[in-house]
Amino acid sequence: MENSITNYYNSYDEDGRLFRDYSHQIEWLTTMHYFDKIIPACSKIFDGCAGTGNYAFKLAEQGHRVAASDIVPHNVDIMLQKQERSPILDDIFVGDICACNHYNDHYFDAVLCMGAFYHLDETMRYKAMEQCLRLLKDGGILVISYINLITVLHMNLKPGLENISEILKCCSTKSLGDSFVYMMPEEIEDMAAKYKLTILNHITSDGNPLARGADFNKARKEDFEKYMELHLSICENKSLLGYGLHGLVFLTNK
Repeated sequence: MENSITNYYNSYDEDGRLFRDYSHQIEWLTTMHYFDKIIPACSKIFDGCAGTGNYAFKLAEQGHRVAASDIVPHNVDIMLQKQERSPILDDIFVGDICACNHYNDHYFDAVLCMGAFYHLDETMRYKAMEQCLRLLKDGGILVISYINLITVLHMNLKPGLENISEILKCCSTKSLGDSFVYMMPEEIEDMAAKYKLTILNHITSDGNPLARGADFNKARKEDFEKYMELHLSICENKSLLGYGLHGLVFLTNK
């Protein structure tokens, strides 16, 4: 699995994904809005699935102390290049969130697990959760992202239902046979309950891309800003959460 994940991200523009167009910027803007709202100032943060460090560097710019890790060496190399230009992260290293022995117990005020659950089966998700909670201080903030199975099914359904057998299999296995694994919103809430965690916020960070046509990205800047006002006002609504593509949950062990 690790090799397939590495191969995927070696050929994918992860660094530019969140800024590619308005449709992708929704996820970035929403996530940063909730970070600013929930994570206390000057927190010590571990970004355990940092990708190329977009969130890690932004949080450090805001005054947080941030350590960043990713399982993909290519992504870490990009973070190291950014660090050379702007040395503001406390630490950068290649690491697996499921076996993160780089820090002592209860070291961080906030732990970000934003990406691992895209690729982990149920057993490995629990291993990642246990590592995240080991690193988290009492009363800390744990942030987990996931990809919603229901939206994936509809996004990948071809005209004429010609691949319906494949979609039915995906519904059962929660995978399309590649390195990605999908979840339902209730699964992450069940995990929170198992570990006696309090859900602070459970949102869709980007909503449903099926509701936005190609012309969405041609919108005027002022109209997109109004759309963001709408999105932020409804992104915690359970009905939208159920068909948004990317889910994001903020938990605390208080």
